[in-house]
Amino acid sequence: MLIQIILAGILLSVTPSSKCGDFDDNDKRGFYGDLDPIVKDIDGDGKPDTITPRLVVTHYRDRKSKLHRAVWIVFDLKTSQSQVVRSFFKYRYGTDGIDYSVWALVPCNANKDGSRGLVFYSGDDTSDETIVISNQQNGFRVISRKRSSEQ
Repeated sequence: MLIQIILAGILLSVTPSSKCGDFDDNDKRGFYGDLDPIVKDIDGDGKPDTITPRLVVTHYRDRKSKLHRAVWIVFDLKTSQSQVVRSFFKYRYGTDGIDYSVWALVPCNANKDGSRGLVFYSGDDTSDETIVISNQQNGFRVISRKRSSEQ
């Protein structure tokens, strides 16, 4: 038991290698009605890039042929050099029964090599999820995902 407590203390005291949790309430937006473009430097060239969020609703049937709904937020990127990356990140935030209420997408230093990435946050009063997205040579890739909920 003592060893487990010591190991937990060591693990909790380690600082993360990236600053990908740095966002505040001003960065958070509602899923409905707050889908304005995000204009920030994403690729690290010092010029503003534009991320455009959009909502996509899909319907599907389960094994008993009951119709369900899935709601996604999808992000498109247009860089300052006019490169367009459609649907570089998709996140399913809602179903028939539950929807998250707020989201945030902010730049961060996701890799140890200094290249810029993104951190995506989605949450409500009882739970939240934080996803770190790395900007790599061949596109964006999720490198970490953390979920938390109140007990």
